[in-house]
Amino acid sequence: MRRYIGYREFIQRDQRSLVGTALLLTGSHEQAIRLALWSLRTVGLSWPPPPWEDSSTHAHIALYRRFLHRPTAAGATALVRLPPRQRLLLVACLHDGRTHAEMATVLGIPVETVESEITEGLATLTKGNVDRLKKRMATAAGEASVPDLTARSMRALRRRRNRGAFLTAVAALIPIGLITAFALFPQGHAWNAALGERNPAPPTPTESTEAAPTSSPEPASDLQPWRAPRTSLAIRYAVPDGCLGGTVPAGDGAAPAQAGKVVCAGWTLKLAGSGSGGSGGSAPGSVTCEGRDRCESTMSVPDAAERLAHSDGRDSWPLSPAVSSDGHRIAYLSAAEGRYVAHDLHSGVKRYLSPVLVPSDTENGTRVSVSPDGLHFTVQLGKRRLRTDFTTGTTTLLPAGHETAAEKAAGWLRKNYRVWRDSPSGRHVAAVGTEGAEAGSLHIIDARSRLVSRHLPLPALSDPAKADPAKAEVIGWLSAREVVVKMTDKAGGHPTGFFRVDAVTGRTHRVTGLADDDLIVLGAVTAP
Repeated sequence: MRRYIGYREFIQRDQRSLVGTALLLTGSHEQAIRLALWSLRTVGLSWPPPPWEDSSTHAHIALYRRFLHRPTAAGATALVRLPPRQRLLLVACLHDGRTHAEMATVLGIPVETVESEITEGLATLTKGNVDRLKKRMATAAGEASVPDLTARSMRALRRRRNRGAFLTAVAALIPIGLITAFALFPQGHAWNAALGERNPAPPTPTESTEAAPTSSPEPASDLQPWRAPRTSLAIRYAVPDGCLGGTVPAGDGAAPAQAGKVVCAGWTLKLAGSGSGGSGGSAPGSVTCEGRDRCESTMSVPDAAERLAHSDGRDSWPLSPAVSSDGHRIAYLSAAEGRYVAHDLHSGVKRYLSPVLVPSDTENGTRVSVSPDGLHFTVQLGKRRLRTDFTTGTTTLLPAGHETAAEKAAGWLRKNYRVWRDSPSGRHVAAVGTEGAEAGSLHIIDARSRLVSRHLPLPALSDPAKADPAKAEVIGWLSAREVVVKMTDKAGGHPTGFFRVDAVTGRTHRVTGLADDDLIVLGAVTAP
């Protein structure tokens, strides 16, 4: 079963989405699971997928076609009482986000037919209220009871493999059939099993050479997906490489990058931990240990994106990875794979957090965050928010309006503070006051009410007699209660110290060993 490497992770990631869609189409959990298993087996038969094919899209389209071939309906909801094709178009376009043109290609019907049937269905269900129907679909799909379908899907593939071996032996006796099939298959085209259409072959070397002057910047040709080594150390912090491991952003005179392309990649991780504990692994490269109490190491993640092109391609969004508070897990946008991924350094497990990104996913920037317990990662793609359970690999689409209080207050925060950081829960925000008597004090803000709940003094590191002796900046939240602040000497611009500040009591403790970088991402800062 070596050819099915990655298939289990695909099932665990997409099974909830498939069952939710099937439940909307059939109205029955039993029929929905049966339909989802069919689509998973269809994808498995052509596993591993070719580079140009998206497995999630393939699975959903297989599910659509199977449903139309054998439409079923259970329950008394208004949706399942619609004609099968009309029901499918509403679910595919409004719930799954398929375009009208895409569904017209899948079903082999004109785009006008797709639009008219969707309009008719909307008039029947909600009198044209699209948002109301979307919310109802998201709620119904979210209530789906989804067992783990991995074992059942793998058994179906094993049976199919044995049957395939027999058929292969029979087919070997009919070589003329194989020769005829090969002759009829046009050279220079590849078949896309998901959309049922041919994709043109890659350009020839001559074509690539001629197009080079006008092509947009791409990651380095030798940039490969990062393979996290197992290590017992924890990530203390991450800082960008300044594009040392990836490409350099387009500058004056250079061709602008295509919107949505990674133009700068590479982050460095600082690891630390006990020399005697952990899983038995070690960080790559040089590991420095002081006795058995503390070990340190530096690790490079060359394909972790640092900047993403947008607009006309000459501007770019800054990107940061997300590190769990225990320092065991890291998530980032992979420049090599074009999608968000997460790694657990202790177990070596890798999870995909998103599909391959398209320009619409990054028009307003994109980000990844991690829950305080390190179990869930959330990716923001345009108006979509995808949450992945790292333990199971299951990804779910969060309903609209699920933003945290801090995200909802982002516009107000931009007007009142230069830099702010939201707490792991998103309920509170930490920032440094900038005006009058509040300048130089730490503000803990309740993001819901947008009121400063606490004014906390910051350490006085310079001569008190000097006017405006130092400035402070919030680096991030170490936990649900502690904030890390960087103090800088205003005269020379040099950092004078990092401090942990208790957001309740205001007590401070100096933190040593952190790098002086504006884009530092904190992990297990207090690791031994």
